[in-house]
Amino acid sequence: MNEYFKLENGELNLLGKVVSIFGIILVAHIISNIISSLIKKNIYSKENRDNRNFMRVLTVVKLIDKIVKVVIYFLAITISLDIVGINTSSIIATVGLGSLALSFGAQSLVKDVINGFFLILEDQYSVGDSVVIEDKIGIVEELGIRTTTIRDFSGDLHIIPNGEIKIVTNKQRGQMRAKVDFSVDISEDPKRIIKLLKEKIAYLYDDKRSVKEPSIWGVTKNSDDGYNITVVAYADPPNQYDIEYEIRQKVVELFIEEGINPPKFRTEVKNC
Repeated sequence: MNEYFKLENGELNLLGKVVSIFGIILVAHIISNIISSLIKKNIYSKENRDNRNFMRVLTVVKLIDKIVKVVIYFLAITISLDIVGINTSSIIATVGLGSLALSFGAQSLVKDVINGFFLILEDQYSVGDSVVIEDKIGIVEELGIRTTTIRDFSGDLHIIPNGEIKIVTNKQRGQMRAKVDFSVDISEDPKRIIKLLKEKIAYLYDDKRSVKEPSIWGVTKNSDDGYNITVVAYADPPNQYDIEYEIRQKVVELFIEEGINPPKFRTEVKNC
């Protein structure tokens, strides 16, 4: 069978080289997929999901997975070039010199990589965090060594170079506040409204999503037509959104059940 793949002097012929290169690429692909599967299997285990640092670990693991793939395919290509008789040592040396020269003209790329490294190291944000970066609001889909990918709530995908990131607002860290303001007609008794509202949202005092008892600040704004009442609750992200929507719904129910009037716009007509 060797006669199909080798010359008389024992070297690989064209068919042998093609088959060998195909085998090397196939093995590299299989090894890469096996490593990725093992990484994903371990990282997505229940124990890791319950870890509070899960998103940070996921970000780092995805980066490592990419680096491993690059290394594996680089080795496969290097071996393949050796098979076809190309001196890879001289190519690597040339690439090294070319990279040095290129670095002087690619300072922005180097800046992106360095900043990306510190973003990951300092855990400023992770995959899945709700953030504001460079006036873009959305969920971090990918944190790479060069760019950060954010999908906003309209579905648009924003790819931001890490070197351009100056200020980051992370909405996923620490306790978050759900704040609801609503307006009431000036004829309504504020003490009555506050008392009824406390009863309406009493379930939040024992709700596991709440990290603090909800607080009704009272009358926080006055106008000629009415006044505003503010209620706040605290929760771990992203539960603050659900709690806020529930409070708003309870306020509407309260208005309907108790016949509470919203502010009426009053106009004054004067004879000239």
